[in-house]
Amino acid sequence: MNGQFSGISRRAFLGMGAVGVASQALAANPKKKSGNELLNIGLILGEWSHSENAWTRMINGVPNVNDVPYTPKRTGMYYTHVWHIDQTVAKAFADRFNVPNVVKSFDGMVGKVDGIIIDVVFQIPWTYKLARPYLENGIPVYIDRPFTDSLRKAREMTELSKKYNTPVWSGSSLEHMCVTYEAIGHNPPESILGYETWSEGVPDYYTHGLHGIWWAYRTAGGGIHAIAQKTDDWSKGSGTSTIVYNDRGKGPFLGTINHTSRDNTLIYTQFKGQDRIFLCDGQTNWDEFVYGPMLTRIQGMFELGIGGMPETHESLIEKLRLFLAGFRSILREKGEFVELKSLDEDWSVGCPWGQSYMPGMEAYQAYTKLLGAEKGEIRPPK
Repeated sequence: MNGQFSGISRRAFLGMGAVGVASQALAANPKKKSGNELLNIGLILGEWSHSENAWTRMINGVPNVNDVPYTPKRTGMYYTHVWHIDQTVAKAFADRFNVPNVVKSFDGMVGKVDGIIIDVVFQIPWTYKLARPYLENGIPVYIDRPFTDSLRKAREMTELSKKYNTPVWSGSSLEHMCVTYEAIGHNPPESILGYETWSEGVPDYYTHGLHGIWWAYRTAGGGIHAIAQKTDDWSKGSGTSTIVYNDRGKGPFLGTINHTSRDNTLIYTQFKGQDRIFLCDGQTNWDEFVYGPMLTRIQGMFELGIGGMPETHESLIEKLRLFLAGFRSILREKGEFVELKSLDEDWSVGCPWGQSYMPGMEAYQAYTKLLGAEKGEIRPPK
């Protein structure tokens, strides 16, 4: 990693826990204490991604993006390589954000970066193929939500992660806000008897309704029996998710997520028993309180390897299963409950055509040509 871990092989580095990394890495090069050296990060870029604006502005410290005249670097990372399926888009992105290298193939960053961020919100049917060369070569992988579109593909990635001791993760920024940890501190999962929350679900269930259910998962914990997703139109957002939790010693209980807020204007959660309310105002400093904590977790995983994963492989699978079962409830079961254990391993969501930020047909066709066709419940228009 830019020389600061000379004498430690990448395989050994990725296999260490946090204590092992700290002690051996600092012994190899005390400069690590100063944080002067940055992690070289590669980016697989898609349409309408976090990296398109906010994340890269913060990671590469580029001003005058999103009408922000000055942007301090908030991480120890730097995007040094980028790939987009359209090379002209990749080059324009590189020029805009001072990214020095545009690679010609999605696997062209293997051996050149310390971590890879796959930020292709609308191309999740192919994320397992995009991640494979990096997982097989010990390069930590973060995939922005929703990770992938089927359990089979998710398991392939987690099994490669275990086999090659390479971390892989996907998450929502809402999982790592201060209010989230405040809620967990006041209401540990074993004490919860039920909850109701109003969270972001606009503009659609696929890209933003996921925020609400993953925030609830992080706050209330796992061990989920079923989910029902009621909505008039998933592509326009809103609706309600009802989650049935397994018995934790006091009987099964329910959690309700109302997907009625826009732009995270409100996260209002009331837990039975303590009746505490936790509020996050969407007018807060997003760089500092929303995006910043998420990027810190990603960087920690890149630096610490498997030991730095914010959650276990099993938790990542259950969290994805929750999201997929919600979509199954919408698309196949008319809003009725879907048991998580009943979800078929090969059932896939597909490309989210029809929502308010509909991806371009050109990108769909280009991915199909490059990586092969992928089946899914949602199909692009003919």
